Amino acid sequence: MRRLFTGLAFAFPLVGVCADPPWSVGARASYGFLWPHRPSSWILVEDHSAAAEIFVERELRAEHGWQRDYLGPSYGFAFLYAGMGNPQRIGAAMRFVPYLHLPFTRGQRSSLGMQVGWGIGFVEKPYDRTENNKQIAIGSQLNGSMHLMLQYRLRLGRTLLSTGVAIDHWSNGSVALPNLGLNLITANLGVGYALGEVQPYVHVADTTILPRPRREQTVVAAFGINETARPLSGQHSVFVVTGQVQWRLTRKSSVATGIDLFNKGTLATLHPELEEQSRLSYTQLGVHGGYALGLGRGEMMFQIGMYAYSPVPDESLFFHRVGLRYRFGKHLVAHVALKTHYAVADHWEFGLGYRWN
Repeated sequence: MRRLFTGLAFAFPLVGVCADPPWSVGARASYGFLWPHRPSSWILVEDHSAAAEIFVERELRAEHGWQRDYLGPSYGFAFLYAGMGNPQRIGAAMRFVPYLHLPFTRGQRSSLGMQVGWGIGFVEKPYDRTENNKQIAIGSQLNGSMHLMLQYRLRLGRTLLSTGVAIDHWSNGSVALPNLGLNLITANLGVGYALGEVQPYVHVADTTILPRPRREQTVVAAFGINETARPLSGQHSVFVVTGQVQWRLTRKSSVATGIDLFNKGTLATLHPELEEQSRLSYTQLGVHGGYALGLGRGEMMFQIGMYAYSPVPDESLFFHRVGLRYRFGKHLVAHVALKTHYAVADHWEFGLGYRWN
């Protein structure tokens, strides 16, 4: 019995120490406009856009080194409903994204940081050849969605006040055309409430040596689907192989350079002279440079590249890639990315890779 009471005496203090931070619930109101990133998109801009958002969020306890490097980030889930300022051709747009909030600077009560999310989106009125042929931005109701926000936060007890500027993007990755994409830029005000006591943030710097080496090599094989601009040509497969060398600059960031092989079936639909050749002859060679933010086993990557060789001219000489990678075990890497030509999606990439040093 004495052992039982002794164990309880030690256990109760540990409950307060080990308890996870509470979940918070909240809402945001946003007001902004549809950004016509291509001249042809101006036809869709009619009025300003109003949006409402609800979210749930939880702060990470900074148990791991990367969490301390980012001053105690938060993760959450957010649902946005937006009127796009054009009820006839676009209607409403929605998105649901898991997100991370990464503080740049932080005190005990306030912080300034970046919120980034990636999930699924819905557009009420996509392009239709007979009923909505002036909707030249989106060809499908179901889309991918990306979210980026610069946000200031002020905590008053359990209440969290926030204001920010955000951009939300809807795109299907050219799975169905047209796919110029929709970009909504907004300013917002928000309020959240913690469902438990919130401890003041105290930063403890991580001075341990990173286990990851300063240089790593990665090879990734990926697959995607896209549709060409040629009417009624259908969807075609895309195969991608990427080789990359990456150098860590700081505890949070790294740079990379590499080569890419792209094999897109859509090239033959736009250039009939390729139809009589083997699929291997469609292969393009690209070179790229990139930057990545490390998030423990994961990373957000941003790359820009150019085609060193293409059997026929593509839509652009340059390409861009934004995506996520996550390392399983010691060597296996999961890869999800969106490749674009400037602001127009080329295709999604879903793949696996191998990383070593």
